[in-house]
Amino acid sequence: MLKGQEIVKNRAEIIKELNRAAATELLAAYRYLFLSKVATGMHGREVAEKFAEMATGEWGHVATFLDRIVQLGGRPFEKVSEAEKLAFGKYLLPPKDATDWKRMLKDSIQGERDAIEFYHDLLEKVHMDDAVTMHIVREALEDEVEDEHTLASLLD
Repeated sequence: MLKGQEIVKNRAEIIKELNRAAATELLAAYRYLFLSKVATGMHGREVAEKFAEMATGEWGHVATFLDRIVQLGGRPFEKVSEAEKLAFGKYLLPPKDATDWKRMLKDSIQGERDAIEFYHDLLEKVHMDDAVTMHIVREALEDEVEDEHTLASLLD
């Protein structure tokens, strides 16, 4: 076992939580990318551009969490079909109406709020046990807080 793995208390539990985070970020990244392609109507272009930008950020979170799982000696979930079951939040289907950018934003804000709550709780779990994961989760939390603010400002 590597020293970087050995010093982490509750390693199996942390790996489990990181898999949940990676699964949720995967769903969020796909959802944002999908919304960026279909959003139309008044303000649709502005909202679509923001969703595209946010999708890129969420894909980055997926990669970071997968990297950390491997560093800890764990194995990331293998089947994309497992993501919805593993995710900490409910996947909200995009609205059928591609011009309903307000619903897109409101649902996305809820997703960001779920992420903020999850990462806040995860920070409390890892802060004394795993400084590296704590740093990664803190950065993800900061991004989600910023995303919530950005989405809320688009709704105004």
